[in-house]
Amino acid sequence: MSNYHATPYDLSASGFYFDDYEEYLAKAKNHKNEYGDPVEEFEFQIINGDNYPLFNSLNINQANLEQWFDFETLEGENLIKAIYLAEYCAENTSDILDNLDTVALFEGTSEEYAQEYINDCGLLSELPENLRYYFDVEAFGRDMVLGGDITEVEIMNTHYIVWGH
Repeated sequence: MSNYHATPYDLSASGFYFDDYEEYLAKAKNHKNEYGDPVEEFEFQIINGDNYPLFNSLNINQANLEQWFDFETLEGENLIKAIYLAEYCAENTSDILDNLDTVALFEGTSEEYAQEYINDCGLLSELPENLRYYFDVEAFGRDMVLGGDITEVEIMNTHYIVWGH
């Protein structure tokens, strides 16, 4: 089964399946509606594959379909970064791959991030241990979000903290 479907906006035409850009071009070039007229505009759906959230985030259409095939194999952290850049930063499709390294990710909530940040930096190590319990980690995490130091997002049903971009 093919990975993608091109659905014509022309209601008198049927769609077709394809796997890559070259196959799409070949099929679209000769595609006709029931009256024999050429079909020129299509909407695209991803049929197989795990990257449908990125496909949807990039708003794949005829103008950027060719670029999609550079994104098609992204996975793991780079997939999440690309979705973040597309959805939350409104990056151009042509710039996203170049900017993946500018995004830093932490999987978790702002409170979890704040706790790890405090532990890694040793921010509370100079306080006596009996006073450390008065430090409000939840408020610190919330203040980091409100201050713009970090951004809290949910992508593919997982919470992430993003900074750096």
